[in-house]
Amino acid sequence: MNVCHLVFRTDSLTYTVAKALSVGGHDVFIRVVDRDQDQKHAGGIQKRLRETPRVRIIAGTGSGFPAVIDRLIVQVYPRPVESTRHIDPLASRARKISIISAGDRSRSWRGAMQLQWLEVRRFARYAHKVDRVLYKDGFYPRDLLGLFKSRRNLGFDVHSQFLHDEELRLAIHARDWDPGARRPVLANFLGCRDPAVREHVLDEVRSYFRSTNGGSASAQSGKGMYWHEYPDAAPVGIEPLEFLKVLSSSDFTLCPRGYSLVTHRPIEALLRGSIPVLAIDELDLYGIGLADGENCVGVPAGQWPDAAPRIASIAESEIVRMRGNIHGMFAEHLRYEAVANGICVRLGTEG
Repeated sequence: MNVCHLVFRTDSLTYTVAKALSVGGHDVFIRVVDRDQDQKHAGGIQKRLRETPRVRIIAGTGSGFPAVIDRLIVQVYPRPVESTRHIDPLASRARKISIISAGDRSRSWRGAMQLQWLEVRRFARYAHKVDRVLYKDGFYPRDLLGLFKSRRNLGFDVHSQFLHDEELRLAIHARDWDPGARRPVLANFLGCRDPAVREHVLDEVRSYFRSTNGGSASAQSGKGMYWHEYPDAAPVGIEPLEFLKVLSSSDFTLCPRGYSLVTHRPIEALLRGSIPVLAIDELDLYGIGLADGENCVGVPAGQWPDAAPRIASIAESEIVRMRGNIHGMFAEHLRYEAVANGICVRLGTEG
């Protein structure tokens, strides 16, 4: 199947879609609306996309695209007006269309509906071709697009570096950890402190631990705590293999939301047997059966200060039980072939 993917500029979501389609055996043609913005902001992602088998980035909307497009994916998220600027030449030759909506739960209900109204108007001519409406950050129980089309969350994967680099891909997906083995680190946070919504969560949680940057003892569990944070202005993360080592040594991984509700970190943590700690109203976004107390810790709204005492009080036997549940998720939900297939099915490109 040939698939055209229309985006404002390439980003992590573009890579998630294109990589899954590539693994699924599809030919992917990416049309970037704003090439200047893409060159300025997406150098790493664009390079990885160009090096992905069966994926091509094409300038313009004429030559280079198939005369008939089996499926057009319009990544309206996050810029609905700009992303659909050149839709007509592609939509007119597409058999089917999938929309990745910008009107999702990362915005207020009113803000999401305003964006969906723009999408409804923009796709009115092609409504008969649109058979998939997908969301990166989930959808509200009642919204405009739900009046006309069935809706699904797209799902997500690990950071592109852990899919593109073969050594890192094998390392993160290796089932080389024992669910019953005691781990030396209670919990970790690894990542950027921005935006403000994440910084607020970190400020609430950090004070519970006797922290010195890089590791400390938890107040209750007697285990260590690994903490590495940085701002957007100075993004200095730890080396990828060291990152995986920390995940593999930790009972829990803190996964507060960032600029999007959905993040790479819960999937990365699960693959290394570390129990993700994330907002309870975000569990459905991943489409892999996350359940509080079974394979993750769900934090109710406004209760992040209680999350640290809770995980410190969980008995070792319970941690082992939850980690065993995660180990059992691998074949159906965590190995990349399963993740990619799920994304393809939801996009409408299965088979």
